[in-house]
Amino acid sequence: MLASATLVFVLSVASPASAATIAHKKVYLLRGLTNVLSPGIDQLNEELNRRNVDVTIANHAFSDSLATEAIEGCKSGRFSSIVLVGHSLGASAAVSMAEQLQKAGLRVALIVTIDPVTKIIVPGNVHLLRNYFLSSGVGTVVERSGRFHGTLQNVDMGKSDYGHVSLTTAPVVQSQALHDILAAGSSCR
Repeated sequence: MLASATLVFVLSVASPASAATIAHKKVYLLRGLTNVLSPGIDQLNEELNRRNVDVTIANHAFSDSLATEAIEGCKSGRFSSIVLVGHSLGASAAVSMAEQLQKAGLRVALIVTIDPVTKIIVPGNVHLLRNYFLSSGVGTVVERSGRFHGTLQNVDMGKSDYGHVSLTTAPVVQSQALHDILAAGSSCR
């Protein structure tokens, strides 16, 4: 009787602390040049928050400090997997974060880039990169590095009525990005 009472006490005391340290997926959403020109990033943030996904949304300029946070979270075991989503300069920042994670010996489950405006080469630590771009505009394709063995899909949205800003809100982009984010699960360690 005493042993079972002790076990119940230990479990009730340990549960709150354990719940706080359970590893989970971490999603970073990176806006482009100005925060108002990436409205679809805000839409993804709202939808992911509704689904209780741990999300950080920021301007691309904060990618270095976010990469440090992601590295610490993965190494400590707080984060089980990392997802990076970026629009315009935020797309380049997402790949830069992945490169920093690679240098730390960590993997990225998913990167979604939306109309990147600079040349991007996906590093070898990325499981899946899906790039939506406008070939009729400023967007570019993403290229493979020699060490990349994951899945890379460049989706040309150039034959649509979308522009650089409105592409972020395109239903097909929003729907597939949300699906990919929720399905992403490869470990960052």
